[in-house]
Amino acid sequence: MITPTFETQKHNEHSSFSDSGLKNKRIILYIIIFLVLSVSLGTFYLYFAWNKYKEISSSEAIMLAQSLESFLHKEHVNALTGGAEDLEKTEYNLIKSNLIRLTELSNPIHFAYIFDERDGDIIILLDSEPSDSTAYSPPGQLYYEASDNHRELFQTGKTIITEKITDRWGSWISVLVPIKDPNSGNIIAALGTDYSAPEWQLNLLKQMIPDIIIVLCIFVLLVALLVIWRQKYILKSLNEKLAIEEALYHSVFDQAPIGIAIINGENFVSKFEIGDVSINPMFGKILGRDPIELQGQKWTEITHPDDLHLDLEKLKQLKEGQIDGYSIEKRFIRPDGSNVWTNMEVSYLSGLPYEHSMHLCLLEDISLRKETADALRESERSKSVLLSHLPGMAYRCNYDRVWTMQYVSEGCFELTGYNAESLLYNKELSFNDVIAPEYRDFLWKEWAYLLDHRLPLKQEYEIITARGERKWVLEMGQGIFNEQGDVEALEGIILDISDRKEIENNLRYRNEQNPWTGLHNRWYLENLLREDAKAKTARKRAIIGINLSSIYRLSLSYGFHYSQELIKRTANALKRLCTSKHQLFHTYNNRFVFYFKDYEDKNELTSFCEVIISALESVFINDRIDGGIGIIEIDEDNRYDIEQLLRNVLIASEKALHNIDKNLSFCFFDKVMEDQIIREEEIKHELAIIETDENDGGLFVQYQPILDLKSNQICAFEALARLKSNKLGLVSPLEFIPIAEKTKSIIVLGEKIILKALDFINKLKENGHLGISVSINISAIQLLTKNFNNNLFNMMSRKRIDPANLCLEITETRFSENYQEINSILSEIKASGIHIAIDDFGKGYSSLARERELNINCLKIDKHFIDKLVSLEETEAITGDIVSMAHKLGHYVIAEGVEFEAQRQYLIKHECDKIQGYLISKPLDEEEAIDFLNTYNKK
Repeated sequence: MITPTFETQKHNEHSSFSDSGLKNKRIILYIIIFLVLSVSLGTFYLYFAWNKYKEISSSEAIMLAQSLESFLHKEHVNALTGGAEDLEKTEYNLIKSNLIRLTELSNPIHFAYIFDERDGDIIILLDSEPSDSTAYSPPGQLYYEASDNHRELFQTGKTIITEKITDRWGSWISVLVPIKDPNSGNIIAALGTDYSAPEWQLNLLKQMIPDIIIVLCIFVLLVALLVIWRQKYILKSLNEKLAIEEALYHSVFDQAPIGIAIINGENFVSKFEIGDVSINPMFGKILGRDPIELQGQKWTEITHPDDLHLDLEKLKQLKEGQIDGYSIEKRFIRPDGSNVWTNMEVSYLSGLPYEHSMHLCLLEDISLRKETADALRESERSKSVLLSHLPGMAYRCNYDRVWTMQYVSEGCFELTGYNAESLLYNKELSFNDVIAPEYRDFLWKEWAYLLDHRLPLKQEYEIITARGERKWVLEMGQGIFNEQGDVEALEGIILDISDRKEIENNLRYRNEQNPWTGLHNRWYLENLLREDAKAKTARKRAIIGINLSSIYRLSLSYGFHYSQELIKRTANALKRLCTSKHQLFHTYNNRFVFYFKDYEDKNELTSFCEVIISALESVFINDRIDGGIGIIEIDEDNRYDIEQLLRNVLIASEKALHNIDKNLSFCFFDKVMEDQIIREEEIKHELAIIETDENDGGLFVQYQPILDLKSNQICAFEALARLKSNKLGLVSPLEFIPIAEKTKSIIVLGEKIILKALDFINKLKENGHLGISVSINISAIQLLTKNFNNNLFNMMSRKRIDPANLCLEITETRFSENYQEINSILSEIKASGIHIAIDDFGKGYSSLARERELNINCLKIDKHFIDKLVSLEETEAITGDIVSMAHKLGHYVIAEGVEFEAQRQYLIKHECDKIQGYLISKPLDEEEAIDFLNTYNKK
């Protein structure tokens, strides 16, 4: 069974009380509604009773009035004129005496009168008042107080009982009865009988008394029943609350986190004395004993002997009334012989007739607290030992401008050279005096900021020791705050980091400066440019890059140390040009940069570059070294892109380096260069798209026919890569191929071109052209790619291509490096049956000795030699000699760029094998190439 926790029961109790309060409010609401309904029903009943009695009284009054009217002689009434002469008439006196007698005999009727309507006015014909009465009305007197009811009577001819009418004689209820002529039926007058309104209502009220008594009795009875029901509900609620409180008491007693017991002198109270609540389970748990076992046992028998005397002394004082209670820390002995530390509180047990003989004992297990306190004491001892051996000093100080020390560890002397006592409470000097002056205000502001944000301090700064030496220290501390949030003190530790700082400075020097020249390096320059870019300034700034990459050749000839010594002499010469406006950096092995600030215009930059050239010429007087100086001005558009700035200045220096007129020259980076860079980036972007696009982006291939001069038939096509960009339009392969080689995109690009060319070979076969071959230009980078041959053979195998239908062209300039490796690769390709051709032969790197060793089948003579055939005499041209030499080496020859018939005739005469060029056809798309082939070969 799961026992509910104290918190659960407390929650349940709270919920129960809440439910009880809601129930009480609901019951009160029901009672109010019931009482309102009862009162309303009683009120409605009395209202209807009143109306009923009023209706009965009205009916009786009307009947009485109508009876009186019937007794009147109509001819007597008809004889009345409403003038003074009526006083002499017998009819007047006879009727008046009857009315007087009526009012005297009929108690309810106070006044009776006969009235008539004359010209819209109501006049009194006679009344029941004696002539000497103040209320007497003589015949013909106008009745000013007449109501609309009096006039309505003459219109409707019906008997009327009025509401309360007030006139000069009082308040009345009047019954008005028309007096009609028996012969004509016309109204000749009207009889009015007045009842006193108060007496009328009093009479109604007297008739209502039984009904009122009945309603009151019923209401009293209902109230009595409600009171009885309410009392019953209160008793029920009290019983429920008592049950809850009793359950709560037992829950608290049984589940309290402290031990509770009732003691009588030196004994625990037995359950037979006060029931089953003398010792709670926690009390037994703390002592390691069953609560039942403890009942009736002496607590003195299980108290530690060392604590017994004090406990008995306190108990004696309590019994004698000297104290109201006591609290002590004592040990009890558990059954297993172990001790348990407890905090025991003893006080009188109130509410019992024998309260002075019994006491309430509360017990708390503090063994863990005692262990923690012992551990804390040991920790304090260890910390004291630790602080005394720290490499720095621990402290506690006031938060004031001089850092008044409250505590300083023994490490203070080794760190500062001052004894700890001299710093305590500023006895001889304050710690602020030890801090280097330039750090004092900064440290105060830093602490202020961190304390405002409740953050710890970790700060490096310098101090001045007693010997006057400077030391770098690291302070780590934090604020101590009181309950109001005010700073009470600062605590922390200060460590000597001078050795670490020295190492950091050495590392920083190595990171920021070139060890050979002692100049700041590229990393330092970049950071400086970045910082200056953030600062808003109107001063002009420029970067001047000096490119001496040709010094590399000297390393090959004279060795590394010679070139490095030359770089060092160059740096020393350039250092002499440094001023506050010119700062020199060694950014790469053979490159320097001047950071030029606050110049006037380009003329000043030009003049400075000329000075640089003069300085360099003095260094290179014995060495033929080419150099280029690039200049870029820093503006709002380029100031933040530091990497691009340095790249652009390198581009400008490279351009200056290739100036063949001078060994040393300079060049400004301008809009043309910037446009070239932007165009190159756009081409790189297009190449990246081609690499990832399944549809090859803007890459496509055209095919230029190759004519066999002996058969005058098209025998082959050269596959020429083309690039079309949405932004740049058609891009020449002379432009995008070098970029593809530089970015290594040529590997993927070349594979796509090969696949397109292989597909074209198959398309030629489908159209019946089995002997037509296709040439593909291959970069040396592709050839040197791992597994190039295997990949090529696999593609040919998948496409089922005959090696005889494929020719690979490689430019001879690519053989200047990696000759042996490339020639070995070509050997394997040639052995497979694929033809190999040297493209642009005679344009660049050429050697007859190497020509014989090359694993090739064909030479393609560069267009430069073919163009000369137009301007030179036949005897002056060497093209025929190249053809003859190639044939002797066992190669067939193709002439490129043939545009004129004279060129063709020359080549036929000198037995050139094949030609291509615009004389035959421009490069064509696939379908156009096949149509051209079909048409041409049918001639």
